[in-house]
Amino acid sequence: MTTSITTGEVQKAAAELARMRSSLKGWLKYRALNDQVLTGQARVRKPLPYAQRVVASSRDMATEQELADRLHALLDAVMPGHTLPNADLRSNPQGAVQLAQIAIAGGAQVSGPVAAGSLFSGAHPWLWPALIVGGLLLTVTTAIKTAADVAKDREEKACIEAGACTDYGFWLKAGGIAMAAWVAWTQMGGREAFHSMTRRRS
Repeated sequence: MTTSITTGEVQKAAAELARMRSSLKGWLKYRALNDQVLTGQARVRKPLPYAQRVVASSRDMATEQELADRLHALLDAVMPGHTLPNADLRSNPQGAVQLAQIAIAGGAQVSGPVAAGSLFSGAHPWLWPALIVGGLLLTVTTAIKTAADVAKDREEKACIEAGACTDYGFWLKAGGIAMAAWVAWTQMGGREAFHSMTRRRS
């Protein structure tokens, strides 16, 4: 007995897939910047040896291995018959990156034999939401997003500490404080109170 797939389930799966891809893109952005630091190709505001030590020591290979394993499991389920990169980071240190790129691109980067006889055997990204409906694959998709967010946070912090990235969060907070101070000074009587106080002192 088969259970029919509802539109709502597919929409939920599509939303989870979109969130997963967004998290993977964020992680890949900072990982690529840090890779440039490690190879000496990035412009850094700190001494290069220090920047490279920061990046190398901050990289969380356990999280990357978790990402690689889960991405491989997901892609193997939605792209049966395709040859995927090796997920074992001991023999393929870029395995998680390669699998993430495939997950983002929807399989366009993979070449290899495709199992015949089934509509769902191809790497058609528009079919993925229907294929991940259900507990197991939906859970894997959510777990990939969580691991990617953790890895992205570590890579971003390392990038900032190495001097290869700007801490935009700090400047946004500083800008917000400056704006609040300006409003208080010009719109809420701060200027008048200051002048009144200085006149009393004089």
